[in-house]
Amino acid sequence: MAEAQGAAVEDRGSSSTLTKPHEGWGDTVLVVTAHPDDEVYAHGVAIAALSKRGARVVLRTASGGEAAEPGSQDLPAEEARRRRARRLTASCATLGIASWGWIDEGRWIDTGSRKTRESLTSADPGELADALMPHIRDLRPDIVLTVASDGLTGHPDHILIHHATVCAANACRTPAIGSYLLPDDIARGHALLTDVLPGIAVGSGRMTGIRPTERTRFEAPLEAVGVRRAALDHYTPGLGTLPLDKLVATHRGRGDGLLLRAVYDAIGWNVERYAVVT
Repeated sequence: MAEAQGAAVEDRGSSSTLTKPHEGWGDTVLVVTAHPDDEVYAHGVAIAALSKRGARVVLRTASGGEAAEPGSQDLPAEEARRRRARRLTASCATLGIASWGWIDEGRWIDTGSRKTRESLTSADPGELADALMPHIRDLRPDIVLTVASDGLTGHPDHILIHHATVCAANACRTPAIGSYLLPDDIARGHALLTDVLPGIAVGSGRMTGIRPTERTRFEAPLEAVGVRRAALDHYTPGLGTLPLDKLVATHRGRGDGLLLRAVYDAIGWNVERYAVVT
């Protein structure tokens, strides 16, 4: 908790802390993501806290995260998406998400570094916004949660979902805020990883952090920490709950997921940062 308070000191003067996380966020919250697991990394603590106090939280995702599913290279995209959807369903149940659905199932696929016409990375942001707008109009959320302009991690799919969500939310006259990290947050995550993985680079190099002008620090009750950690474990067992030194001994991934795990160890798992994006 002391680490989270330290981060708040750095942010002071240009942001506010939500001591009551639900204030001003309304009773219906729509979360928009690019892939399954983004709901945990970008919004897990907010979702857990909001659903706990009685808000209806609904999720829409653009792709099935097909490339992230173990063994996906040997699976048809439909089967990889079906398996990933089971993990997403379990994550939503743990976080307290009332329901989830696709923005347009199968229209955009997570193909990883391999670009095709169906890749989410290749999507037209205007078409994605057009597909998202009916969901916003039907659900009539009080606020939309997405990622900030850098996509939280610099991932092109995340940046795309930011632009499409901002466009759709503006068209529907619905306020939206985006999850982000400060450069210092990421530096602290790297420092933790250097201790347990000396000499090994972790992350894509795209995650650098930003300093938005209008920003808010969301600090949830500590009980939300266990919920968020458990939700992440649905995607990779131990990724949320194992101590970092034990995790790196068994987890082969050295990408942005591991870096985000270390960042939250550093700044506090009950802390998220949001910037006004509409």
